[in-house]
Formats: sequence, structure tokens, C-alpha cells
Amino acid sequence: MEMSAKGTVLIVDDEPYILRILKMKLEHAGYGVITAINGMDAWEKIQDVNPVAVVTDINMPRMDGRDLCRMMNHHQQKHPFLTIVMTSGIDRTNRTWAEEMENTVFVEKPFSPRKILKMIDQYLLEGQAV
Repeated sequence: MEMSAKGTVLIVDDEPYILRILKMKLEHAGYGVITAINGMDAWEKIQDVNPVAVVTDINMPRMDGRDLCRMMNHHQQKHPFLTIVMTSGIDRTNRTWAEEMENTVFVEKPFSPRKILKMIDQYLLEGQAV
């Protein structure tokens, strides 16, 4: 795992293309990046690393993004970080559970990797408040 002065970002998605594109963009900007292919894999990695941000999809095998976010929400009390949830649509159900989450924002697919980078940079610049 690569450490970085800017911090580590965890990217969680079951699509290799999205993992690859976001990883390249964030590493180029100076972040350390680790990846996970599902929520269970991500949760195990969060226990070992205190990321500055987690970028996650909702629909994944083993543990989906909703369950992962709920688990991470409790972890936020000790180690706050930005959570960016990638989704193909922000419906009423997603808005409801998202309102209960700490430091969580939604990004609709398709999205620009530059937008994800800007959100993380802004979060860290503003003292970690969403």
C-alpha cells in the first residue's frame, strides 16, 4: 500500500475500468490509493487504513454501498473522512439513507474523475466538513 502526504483514498467498485481510471487520476494528484471490489473487502481495508476519503459504488456483490456506508458512518466518530457515493441515479430511497450519513455526498454516473478529485481536495482544504 502506497502512503502519501496528502493521504490515502479507498476506491470501492466492482468494475475494473472505474477503479483504474480513478486510481490513475488520484495518484497523479498525489494521493495514495487502495482499491476494493466490494463492500466487505473495503470494510476490511478501512480497519487497517484511516483514509481521507472513500469513493464507493452502491451496487456491488457481497456487501453493497448502502451497508458499507452505514458501517463507515459509525467509524466516522473516531476517524472522519469524506464518503463519495457513485450512483446511476439519486432516488428518494438513496436521499433518505444518505441524510443519516456523516460527511457523505452523491455523484451521479457518468462523472468526471476530475470532479471526484476536486471534491476530495475541497473537503481537505475546508477542514473536513461537507
